[in-house]
Amino acid sequence: MNLFTQFPACSIATPLFFILFFLTLPTHSQVGINTNSPTAMLDVNGDIRIRAMSEDFGSHVLTIDNAGYLAKARAFMLYSADEVLATRPVNSSLQGSATENNIDLGLQAAITIPANREVKVIINYSVPMGTLTNSAPPSTYIGIRFLKDGNEEQQASRKLSLTHYSSPDSEDISSMATLTNTYIENFSSGAVDRTITYDVKGYIEQHVQGSGTYNYKFNMWSATGANYNWGKAAMTYQVYIK
Repeated sequence: MNLFTQFPACSIATPLFFILFFLTLPTHSQVGINTNSPTAMLDVNGDIRIRAMSEDFGSHVLTIDNAGYLAKARAFMLYSADEVLATRPVNSSLQGSATENNIDLGLQAAITIPANREVKVIINYSVPMGTLTNSAPPSTYIGIRFLKDGNEEQQASRKLSLTHYSSPDSEDISSMATLTNTYIENFSSGAVDRTITYDVKGYIEQHVQGSGTYNYKFNMWSATGANYNWGKAAMTYQVYIK
């Protein structure tokens, strides 16, 4: 059965009208608003306005195709997001051949995984690092150890080899670089909330014959004043649920 119905805007006083109207329709009727040829149980040829809708994170989003058909789809939705900014430069000195692999950069995030949800966590970090001017050792790895609850996640850890400057013209040059990376982790639904702590830690592996001492810097050149080409370190995260 096709039913043509066109309601003037002023003729509907309350939602109760709609309830009573649809209860009086035959079970398999198709209802058209502003059309006499409905192609769905409710076919609206015109704009739709909803004056009030409850807010919920839910596990579905409303979709509409090119023909105007509505559907619901499971999708990740943003639950929380934040940023951790470095507040100071972190300095370290190594003598001879030595390794320091757990340098606290002040870049840590404790992330809540809500109960009864599938969760996707995305973490990005960007950390400048290098030596003081004219202080590059002949052979050094420097980089980031990325930890999850104290355990290293190698897919997010990164190291690089520092360039050694030895000419007299290099006294105003700092051997530096910026490491960036993205870490993505999926969590299945759990019965209770969980808190996961992620850390971005500094790493230095120095290979020097003898007892030479070299100085390194992470996060930024200076907490105040000029930062030259370094910029400042940051760690950001987004938590999505469905």
